[in-house]
Amino acid sequence: MLHRIIFKILYMFSSYENKALYYNIILAKKMGVRVGNDCRFYSINFSTEPYLIEIGNHVTITQNVNFSTHDGAVWVFRNQFPEIELFGRIKIGTNVFIGMNSTILFNTEIGDNSIVAAGSVVKGKFQSNSIIAGVPAKCIGKVEDYFLKNENSFTHFKNLSPSDKANKIKEIFN
Repeated sequence: MLHRIIFKILYMFSSYENKALYYNIILAKKMGVRVGNDCRFYSINFSTEPYLIEIGNHVTITQNVNFSTHDGAVWVFRNQFPEIELFGRIKIGTNVFIGMNSTILFNTEIGDNSIVAAGSVVKGKFQSNSIIAGVPAKCIGKVEDYFLKNENSFTHFKNLSPSDKANKIKEIFN
């Protein structure tokens, strides 16, 4: 009971974004998705069999990401096989970022510490520490490569106020 009261007080003071992220995770769990801790879901398009989806800890699902746990293409066989269906699991590891407008297809496993680039169509098994991109998606590199490539461009403005952050960014790009 006390934890609910504390949660409600913290919730009252949280940002709109944090509230939306929280409710997206609650909805995903109610749908049957197995969700780890410390996740951010900007979209919740989990197909018609969400109970076939498992998501690890510290995963970000950005806008308009779609998960498909079945293959609708079996439609072309329905005249011959009226009961035919094809399903598969989706497993997302821990510490994974899935970019906007990506599609994660059935029978897919994404290993820990991986990045899925925006617009990717992902199917198959991908090892940990992968950068996954393309249509169809392939491993195009390692997360360590991404870090090293961008190391001199990273900023450290995350905890600044919105106006201070905007001013710092303008200093860099103006």
